Amino acid sequence: MRFPSSVVRPLSALLALVGAGGAGAQPPRDARPGAPAVVPPAATGAVRGVVVSARAGEPLPRAAVTVERAGDPGGRELRRAATDDAGAFLADAIPEGPVVVRARALGHRPVSRVVTVRAGDTVTVRLTLEPAVQELAAVQARERVGERARFEQVPEVGQVTITGRALRALPSIGEPDVLRTAQLMAGVVARNDFSAGYNVRGGESDQNLVLLDGIPVYNPFHLGGLFGTFVDQAVASVDLSVGGFPAEHGGRLSSVLDVRPKAEERRGVHGAAQVSLVSTSGAVGGAFGRTPDGDARTSWNVAARRTYLDALVGALSERTLPYHFQDAQLHVAQRVGSGTLALTAYAGADVLDGSFAQFGDSARAGGGDFAFTWGNALAGLAWRQPLARLARTVGGADSAQLVQRASVTRFSTTLDLGDGTVRFVNDVTEARVAGQLSATGAWGGRHTPRVGYEAARVSVAYDAGSNASPSDLFTLRQQPTVLAAYVDDTWRVHPRLLARVGARLEGVGGARWGALSPRASVRWFATPDLALTLAGGQYTQAMHAVRNEDAPVRIFDFWVGSDRYVRPSRATHLVLGAERWMGALAFARVEAWGKGFTDVPEPNDGDDPAVRGDEFNRLRGRAYGVDVLLRRLEGTRVAGWVAYGYAVSTREPSGASPGATGVSFLRGGSFWPAQDRRHTLNVVGTWRAGRAWVTSARFGFGSGTPFTDIEGQLVRRVYDGMRNSWDTGTRTREPEAIGGLRNGVRYPVFHRLDLGLSRSFQRGATTWTPSLSLVNAYNRRNTFVYTFDYTAQPPTRQAVSQFPLLPSVGLAVEF
Repeated sequence: MRFPSSVVRPLSALLALVGAGGAGAQPPRDARPGAPAVVPPAATGAVRGVVVSARAGEPLPRAAVTVERAGDPGGRELRRAATDDAGAFLADAIPEGPVVVRARALGHRPVSRVVTVRAGDTVTVRLTLEPAVQELAAVQARERVGERARFEQVPEVGQVTITGRALRALPSIGEPDVLRTAQLMAGVVARNDFSAGYNVRGGESDQNLVLLDGIPVYNPFHLGGLFGTFVDQAVASVDLSVGGFPAEHGGRLSSVLDVRPKAEERRGVHGAAQVSLVSTSGAVGGAFGRTPDGDARTSWNVAARRTYLDALVGALSERTLPYHFQDAQLHVAQRVGSGTLALTAYAGADVLDGSFAQFGDSARAGGGDFAFTWGNALAGLAWRQPLARLARTVGGADSAQLVQRASVTRFSTTLDLGDGTVRFVNDVTEARVAGQLSATGAWGGRHTPRVGYEAARVSVAYDAGSNASPSDLFTLRQQPTVLAAYVDDTWRVHPRLLARVGARLEGVGGARWGALSPRASVRWFATPDLALTLAGGQYTQAMHAVRNEDAPVRIFDFWVGSDRYVRPSRATHLVLGAERWMGALAFARVEAWGKGFTDVPEPNDGDDPAVRGDEFNRLRGRAYGVDVLLRRLEGTRVAGWVAYGYAVSTREPSGASPGATGVSFLRGGSFWPAQDRRHTLNVVGTWRAGRAWVTSARFGFGSGTPFTDIEGQLVRRVYDGMRNSWDTGTRTREPEAIGGLRNGVRYPVFHRLDLGLSRSFQRGATTWTPSLSLVNAYNRRNTFVYTFDYTAQPPTRQAVSQFPLLPSVGLAVEF
C-alpha cells in the first residue's frame, strides 16, 4: 500500500526526529553559502496546566484553553489548546510577560487566571471550573469539547464517551456497571440479562479489547458475566469504539473499551461509599504536596467492593451461599518535573467453594468438595512527558508528548469438582511495554502524527486432569511474544476534508506469523455540523478464549495464544457513516458497516486429547448492518440516547463450500451464530429536577437470537457381556438430547423497562443520595432457555425466564 507523499513526509520527519534524539534535537539551519542569517526568535516560554471540575476534582478532558495577552482590549489569542484525557494541556511559544489563561468546558462556568511567562521557563497553572447547568446556553456556541471536539478534530467512526456521572445516573441491577452501560450503545448486542458480556457488530465475545488506563483486562466479569469488574466510584469516563478504530489499537477484532480511572485533584481526603442489595463499595482519595506554582504534586484514589450475600444468608438462616466476589482498584499520579508518573492497579476474585452434600441428596452421590475460583490482577506505570522543545522541531507543532507504559496483567481460573475428580486450571500472564510519541498542530497546524510500539510476552498454562488418571488429560504451555509497531497521522487536507491514515505491523513469535494492517478514515464536512465519514482497515487477534459461543451464560474463559496450530484471527472493517450535530449538545449518527472474519477458532467437541492441533475448528464469516444513534449529552436537565441496530451475521467452516444458511453445520454449511440478532433498540434517558432529584429510565427491545432446537431425547441401554443381556432400565440414566439444525430456530423477542429515582441531600460537606431502581418494571417474562422433556406424553417444552421484576434500593455517600 502506497501512502501519499504529503503523509509520508511528515511521518518520516517524525521518525527521523526520534532517531536523532527526540527532545534534544535542534531545528535545522540553513547551511548554504551566502544564506541570510537566521533571526533568533523572540524570548518565549510555555504554560502548562490541568483543568478540573470543582464537583469532585475530576479532570475535564477536551476542555478549550486559550492564552491571551494581559491588558489587550481585543483579547487577541496567542495560543489555543485542548486538554487531553487527563485534563492536562500545554501551550508553548508564548511571548514573555503577563498573560490570561482561560478555560471552558461543557456544563461549567468559564474561568481565567493571570500568570507571568518568563523566557525559557514553563509556568504551571491549575484551573478549577464550577458546574453551571443553568448557564450552559450562554457558552454553548463557543464550546468545542467532548464529543463535539472529536467530531471536528478526529475522523473516527462508532466511538462514544460515557462519563462517570452519566454512568451512575442510570437504573441498574444493584449498582452501576460499566459493561452493562456499554451494552446499551448502537452496534452492541447483549445476549441476555444474565451476562454483562457483549458482542459487537457480529463478532464473538472474546473479540473486544477491554483496557483499564491502557492495561488489557482478559476477563472483566463476575458471577458468570452477571457483573463487570470495575468499581464505578473509581471510573472517570469510558470510551467505546465499535469499529474502524485506528492503528494505535490492536489485538482484538471487534471493539475497544477504554476505562479511564478517576484522578482525585482536591486537597485533603475525600471519598464515596455505596450500599446496595448486592454489595458494598467505597472509594477514598485526595491530593497533597505542592509544586512551585502551588498545585498539588500527588493525587491518589483507592476503591474496593465486596458482595455480602454469603454473610447475609449465613446470618439469617442455617443455609450457606458459598460464593462471593471482591475488587480493589488503585490510581496514583505523581508530578515529576514537567511530566506525570501514574500507577494503576487492580485485583479482583470470584470464589465459589463448598461441599456437594449441602445441595441435597440428589447431589450427594458425587461426594467431595468443589472449588471454583477465577480473577484478574494487574499493575501498570504510565509516564507522560510534554516535550515543548520537540514540538517546535516537528513542523512547528503546538505541542508534543511522549507516553511510555509498562504493565503486568494476569487472569487465572481453577475449577475443581469433587476433590480433584475433574480439574481444570488456566493461567495467563502478560508482561507488556508500550510507548507513543505524538505531536499536535504540526506542519502549519494541519497534522497530528503519532508513532508507537508494543511488546508483550504472554505465558499461558492450561491443564485438564483428574485424580483418577495417572497423568493429565491435557496440558498446554505457551509463551508467545507479540510485537507491534504503528504509525498514524491525522491530516487536515482541506477545511472540509479530514483524514486519518495509519498502519500497524504485528508479529507473533510462537506462530512465526506477521501481518501489516492498514487503517484509514476520511471525513468530509458538508457543513460545519454535517459530515460524511468512510473508514476501513484490517485487524488481527493472537489471543483466543476457549469457550462455546452458543452457551447462553459466560461462566469463565480459558485463554490460549496463537501458535503453529492455532492461527491468529483476522477481520476486515468497512464503515460509511453520516453525523449531524444540532447545537453543542445533541447529535445524530447513522453508520452502515460490513465485516469479514477469517480463522476464527471454535472449540472442537470431538478433539483427541492425545493429539495436539485438533482442539479448534476454524470458522470464517461475514456480518453487515446499520447502526443509528441519537444522543443528547449531559449539561442540561434532560440527557440520554436512542440506539438502534440492524445486523446480519453468518459463520461457516473455513475451507468448506458455502452452503445455504441453516444447513447442518456437520454437513459443511453456514449457520447463524448465537449473537446474530436482527433488531436491537435501547432508549435511555435521565431527567434532573433541580439539583437534587434525578429520574432515569431505560427501555430495551431485541429480536430473537438463534439456538439449536432439541428434536428428541434418547436413553442408552447398556449391554452386559457377562450376562449376555441388555440393561432393562432398572438403572436410571439421564436422557440424551438429539439436536436439530445448529441455531436453526430463534427465541421470542425480548423487551424490558428499567426505572430509577434518586434524591440528594446536602449535610455540611457530605452528600447523601438514596436511590431506588426497578429492573423489568412491568415483569416481562423474557425467555432465557428452554427445557425439554420427551418422556412426557405429549412431550413438553418449558421456558426458563430471565430477570423478573427486581426492585433495588441503595445509598451513596460522598464527602
